Amino acid sequence: MGGRGSSSGGGGNLGNSSGGSVSIVSQTDVWSLRHEKGNESFVDQINGSILDIQRDFGGVMDTVQTVTASELSGMERTQVLGFYGRNGLSVNKNYTNEEKMNAAYDEAVRQGFHPSRGTKTGTEAVTYHEMGHALTDHLAPKVGANNIDAASKKIVDNAYKSSGGKGGTIKFARGISQYATQSNAECVAEAVADFYCNGAKAAKASIAIVGELKRVNKL
Repeated sequence: MGGRGSSSGGGGNLGNSSGGSVSIVSQTDVWSLRHEKGNESFVDQINGSILDIQRDFGGVMDTVQTVTASELSGMERTQVLGFYGRNGLSVNKNYTNEEKMNAAYDEAVRQGFHPSRGTKTGTEAVTYHEMGHALTDHLAPKVGANNIDAASKKIVDNAYKSSGGKGGTIKFARGISQYATQSNAECVAEAVADFYCNGAKAAKASIAIVGELKRVNKL
């Protein structure tokens, strides 16, 4: 999950994610990090957000094998707020300070890049987003897909159709955020963040996508 980025232009349909890598210097398990003074709230917000998702999607943590805070290098140290990959979720260790994370997230919201965090913290919003990727990964077999890109395309397409979509899935995603237009995978993740941060006030597309995730989860 980046803090900045470019949007897809025009109409039409979303594509696959870029599958880019993140430059990791080190990673710390969040439970270990919690023992360091000043990190209690940061870790509790991550764990609390995961629990929110787990209540609705009970088996998701079978897919998420590690939850860490990562020290990143270069521009990613300030521009990547969190990421999911190789069955692990991580939040940028540079943003353990709540005010700093909130400011970074809110600036991205101001630019239209991410949906509002509502009454949640930036750390909670980032965790919901990354759990959106984990959910897609977890539910992939239920939609007959073997990767996040294929699964997210089916989820977005079905949500788009069920909501009477017109104008293509890029337009559909744009109702959530600029980052949601990057790919089907980011569209699902942004929808999850929007829904769990804003509830009934979330974008129509976000509500439709989370509804589709819940439908698939019951299969």
